[in-house]
Amino acid sequence: MPAVLALVAITILLVLASGCTQKTPQASPVQGSIAPAETTAAPVVPVAATTEQEGKKMVTFTEKDNGTTADIPANTRFAVQLGENPTTGYSWNASTGSGLTVLSSDYQENKHPEGMVGVGGMHTWILQASGSGNQTFTAIYRRSWEPVTGNETSYDLAIHITI
Repeated sequence: MPAVLALVAITILLVLASGCTQKTPQASPVQGSIAPAETTAAPVVPVAATTEQEGKKMVTFTEKDNGTTADIPANTRFAVQLGENPTTGYSWNASTGSGLTVLSSDYQENKHPEGMVGVGGMHTWILQASGSGNQTFTAIYRRSWEPVTGNETSYDLAIHITI
């Protein structure tokens, strides 16, 4: 009987040890993956339908445009602006189709009284329609250390680049 108990104990230890030495599967990188930006304190200007840049008006897409399709002329710049609160661990993990170039990715914390914590802000991506045809800008609002469950808030914008 002691030999059986010893054999069972060794088997359990081997099973536990093999489970502890396996590598955790890593998510494969997505083409056009955009890393979360660092947080900086600055006031956020309310979003209009367009944004001024280099003296020209630039189309800005927001949460209300989620799930829509937009026609954008080739080589045109546009913006995507989404609310974000990295103080809770949540941030947008965005990716683009190969025909969209990310020119900048910036997070601006909302204006707030000094010492106030847990304040959210706006994440703004400036993109350029550098390819042709149908492209996508997609983002998932999640904590980077938590597994993807499929229940996360997502943002999908289809872009048709016109010539």
